[in-house]
Amino acid sequence: MAKVYLSPSSQVSNPYAWGSTNEAAQCRRIADAAAAALTHSGLSVKNNQTASMEGRVAESNAWGADLHVCIHTNAFNGRVTGTRVFSWNGAGRGRAAAQAVFDELAPLTPGTSDSLSTNQTWYELRRTAAPCVYVEAEFHDNAEAARWIIEHTQQIGEAVARGICRYFGVAYAPAPEPEGGTLHRVQVGAYAVRANAERMLERLRAAGFEVTISLSISMIL
Repeated sequence: MAKVYLSPSSQVSNPYAWGSTNEAAQCRRIADAAAAALTHSGLSVKNNQTASMEGRVAESNAWGADLHVCIHTNAFNGRVTGTRVFSWNGAGRGRAAAQAVFDELAPLTPGTSDSLSTNQTWYELRRTAAPCVYVEAEFHDNAEAARWIIEHTQQIGEAVARGICRYFGVAYAPAPEPEGGTLHRVQVGAYAVRANAERMLERLRAAGFEVTISLSISMIL
């Protein structure tokens, strides 16, 4: 069973241009989606969301990970969009894994300047014993792209997982959606004016919740 170490961003100080959220919060959601799909596909996963990057590298190396995957979102000048995926060099297992992830993720994301390249500067790319794939899934300082990330963390995580499965030659099996049973619904408000409901909807989505607006009609007889 292949071992995959997920290292989502811990950068809570990197705000999104849309929604009251940050890079760490959204990348952890992406990592959770990837971890669920990878586990369901039969891979062994560690999903560290608390340690420093030094601590994560140490844990990944001690665990004997077969692949180390960093999950981030990007920033530049507020106008650039696109996905970037990095490997240590342009050949070998790390490059093959990065290519597999890129091939799944880049067509999904809406940006127009996708790229697959090398980086021998960043700590996790330099210090992991396992091949390292460093993902920058879209630009969070662009409002349109930031909103897209927030609304598609599940799909981003699943795309990363599909690429990893392809790299290991494992059949991808996404984690199933819950079926049947009792659903416990939580209502956070009822609004006579739809605009007020939509404002609450956006606040909840920005906080990481999957929410919808339902319509109810009261009749007085």
